[in-house]
Amino acid sequence: MKNFAINLNFDSLAESYGWPSEFNEDSAYTKGLDRIINLCEKYGIPLTIFVVGRDLENKKNFNILKKISERDNVEIANHSYNHFHNFGALNERETYDEIYKSHKIIHDCTGKECKGFVSPAWAISRNVIKSLIDLNYTYDTSFFRSIFLYPMVAKIFLSQLAAKKYSRAFKIINRRDYFFPFKYKNEPFFLNSDMQMVNKDNKNSILEIPVPVISNFQTPIWNTVGFFFGFEYLKKKLKIILNREKPFYFLIHPADFLDKDDTNPNYLVSLERMNSENFQSKLNKLEDIFKLIISYGYKGKKLIDLAKDEKSK
Repeated sequence: MKNFAINLNFDSLAESYGWPSEFNEDSAYTKGLDRIINLCEKYGIPLTIFVVGRDLENKKNFNILKKISERDNVEIANHSYNHFHNFGALNERETYDEIYKSHKIIHDCTGKECKGFVSPAWAISRNVIKSLIDLNYTYDTSFFRSIFLYPMVAKIFLSQLAAKKYSRAFKIINRRDYFFPFKYKNEPFFLNSDMQMVNKDNKNSILEIPVPVISNFQTPIWNTVGFFFGFEYLKKKLKIILNREKPFYFLIHPADFLDKDDTNPNYLVSLERMNSENFQSKLNKLEDIFKLIISYGYKGKKLIDLAKDEKSK
């Protein structure tokens, strides 16, 4: 069976605005989640949601996610507590605390232990891997193995500057993994606490599932690519991944199903595609992607199930 997962890196509007204390009506939660869940259910596709723990301090968000987590076709995973843009540069204690604090509040909300993780802006480090292994995580999706890491970081940096979020902008470029596009593998692999590749039977290890790429010198295959290079380009590249007939995940963000009417005019949004078109148009494009994947005979799974399949090979 050819399997795939939908990976939602759930960066909230509160995070985008810089966590203003008076902001508590987050459309990513109150509107966006229903939109993407309804689309996934239409095609029988499970959804893995990587949650920023700090969002759950908002009781409205907490209750929304609690109800969603009761669905069999939804997995809740960890996207750190504060979504620090210099996450890969944090020391060992800070890294562990960021992951654990989010882990705990997600467990308090859902009653389930997170088994999957992704770093903010895919910023990876030895401290991240060690912390995840210490917390008994099954898989991590933080490896961005493409030279497009560099323009991506530059683009986020410039967008934050344009939004006058200067501190956040300079944190984004403070990372320790600039050479990682040339390390490790494009296929899933296992790492130990010293970031050495090991056999899957090594108990002191975690499964790494990199962002899908055709090669290290091409754009990774995720929905954002459609907004920058066109969705026909994205479909063309996605077909190459589909023809490999191997498990993969397709990465999405809230900006793929929110629009300017969902934002608060009192705050600047650093993501240009929030204003590019209305949410229904964005959902239609995402639906076309789902149809394409399914037309190649792929069946949807939660990421934890893809990870278990990989470990059982």
